[in-house]
Amino acid sequence: MKAAVFKKQNEMAVIEVPKPKPGPGEVVLKVHNCGICGSDLHAVQYGMGLKADTVMGHEFCGEIHDLGEGVSGFKLGDRVTALPFISCGECDRCRADDGMHCERTRGLGLGQLPGGYAEFVMCGAASLLKLPDNVGSREGALVEPLSVGLHGVNRAGLKPGTGVVVMGAGPIGLSATAWARARGATVVVSELAPGRKELALKFGAAAVVNPRVENPARKIAELTGQLPEVVFECIGVKSTLASAIEMVGLRGKVVVLGVCMEPDTIVPLNCILKEIGIEFIVGYNRAEFQETIDALASGKINAKQMITDVIGIEEVPAMFDSLRNPGARAKVMVEFPH
Repeated sequence: MKAAVFKKQNEMAVIEVPKPKPGPGEVVLKVHNCGICGSDLHAVQYGMGLKADTVMGHEFCGEIHDLGEGVSGFKLGDRVTALPFISCGECDRCRADDGMHCERTRGLGLGQLPGGYAEFVMCGAASLLKLPDNVGSREGALVEPLSVGLHGVNRAGLKPGTGVVVMGAGPIGLSATAWARARGATVVVSELAPGRKELALKFGAAAVVNPRVENPARKIAELTGQLPEVVFECIGVKSTLASAIEMVGLRGKVVVLGVCMEPDTIVPLNCILKEIGIEFIVGYNRAEFQETIDALASGKINAKQMITDVIGIEEVPAMFDSLRNPGARAKVMVEFPH
């Protein structure tokens, strides 16, 4: 089968790899869609210890193609999305719906297990969630990034009326914006790329500002009467954490969703004087995946507008090169015939 793989730092390729076979408790999905994530771009840029020919991709959905021994509750042809990891299912963390932090967790698409940039992918049956008929496969592949935003909003403890700044209008920033708005927050999005302004407004931003022209914290103060109570850092480059700390108000909270791969510097005194909290976020849990699916099915969140590009598997290497400067692009979706 065809798969898009990591070859070496700053290089992806499309090659033929063996089709997976499910073991006990496993399923093989025929992939419908798989989104390109910023973490994938970072992994290719920095290497992150990936071996050559690693099949990448962890934001996917598809239909069940093959069932391993002992799998129940699913049948061939079911459309599903999946938590992109296989955990033990038995430890305290797994029982608490925190399988991402299980000591035996194996992740899909970032080196441990093959991911969804392929015609077929193997998953653990316990990681699957069924998709309703009214949630399309492109939306199904958005469940993962949307759940990251939900996890961040949950950790922030947002209440109706909370003043929020979201730094960045990429897919994670848009996800955080949508969920913050769903919680009743007032959201200002800080974004340099003019082409992303309309997207951020569609996802619920009250205003979108260019931080080189206007201070996002002052804008939220105009709207709510005070500096932001929460700042979501969704950019993940050097210096953005310090900017988030500078913006947030007294006893506010900075929630870090962006993945910075370089050493960074902050001034702790700036945090101390304002008595702020900083939350670093990774991932999600099964309940958040299900809440996201329910929100897509009910129309509470309209995520399809996040998708700016749909490409075939052969186009993945060139798209990775293009996404070093994403411009107005948001979510790029790799689509397979289905």
